[in-house]
Amino acid sequence: MAKDQLKPRLCRMLKGESGYGFHLHGEKGKSGQFIRKVEPGSPAEAAGLRAGDRVVEVNGLNVEQETHHQVVQRIKAVETETRLLVVDKETDEYLCSLRLTCTEDMVHSGILLNSNISPTKSVGSDNGEVWKPQLDLSGDSLQRHSHSFSSHGSRKDLNGQKELCPRLCHLKKGPNGYGFNLHSEKSRPGQFIRSVDPDSPASRAGLRPQDRLVEVNGINVEGLRHSEVVSHIKSRENEARLLVVDPETDDYFKKLGVTPTEEHTKGVVPQPMTNGSAQTQDGDAEKKDPFEESGLSLSPTAAEAKEKVRAKRVKKRAPQMDWNKKREIFSNF
Repeated sequence: MAKDQLKPRLCRMLKGESGYGFHLHGEKGKSGQFIRKVEPGSPAEAAGLRAGDRVVEVNGLNVEQETHHQVVQRIKAVETETRLLVVDKETDEYLCSLRLTCTEDMVHSGILLNSNISPTKSVGSDNGEVWKPQLDLSGDSLQRHSHSFSSHGSRKDLNGQKELCPRLCHLKKGPNGYGFNLHSEKSRPGQFIRSVDPDSPASRAGLRPQDRLVEVNGINVEGLRHSEVVSHIKSRENEARLLVVDPETDDYFKKLGVTPTEEHTKGVVPQPMTNGSAQTQDGDAEKKDPFEESGLSLSPTAAEAKEKVRAKRVKKRAPQMDWNKKREIFSNF
């Protein structure tokens, strides 16, 4: 792009049902907060926000020197809308070369050159590094903090850690259906989301490939055959409520011997066992300690706790389907 066409962008967003639809992150060793991902069909995409943008201002306030948490709080300060002043990589480097601070005025007037200033060959940030955003970060990469302003992504706590909880996806059928493919495999029990069409009702509801289906319209379907699950999804003509877990959340709940429910989507997540004693969320679900009335408080042994978890798992588990009939089954919605 020609230098005289480079300028920052002001992105105004109104929060939708699934949030703003973008993911903010910071990188280790680099100052600033960057847009890591923009959800297709989201308010963020409509406002012109792009992956790789650096956030300069939030609602008129410069946030270049603020921490990730501070920037997140500024975005959340206005409940239903936000205004982000951002620069892409090329514009950011050009402003750095001119030693100019990005302002909202530049959105309308462009970057006005001072005749006494000549662009340098390559000026980076204060520590001398040229900005190179990492758009595809692996788990052990340079990512420092991350926050999703979209219910499509997994919830994060304030430290950027993923909260392992199921997701309730409310889909309303469009002209081309829901826009996802359901399949099952001989090698593992359960029904899984194989693919999700871009900009489909399923995509907007937060459904993702590899999700395992737990409930359909409030009914647990874990032990049902593929055709039975399909029938449940089709039981309501124009909408479906799917409770799903991603692979990591699925493993977590299986290790605890707990069946995910809609209640868990509200943040009521079971805790792992500590010191041989299982921490449960429903006190009345456990048998009363026979020694409690006598004033004794005895923790179960590790073997007893393990047997209690196993018994709960067997009780809650639905019957397995016959996997000898099909190797793999598909259904498109």
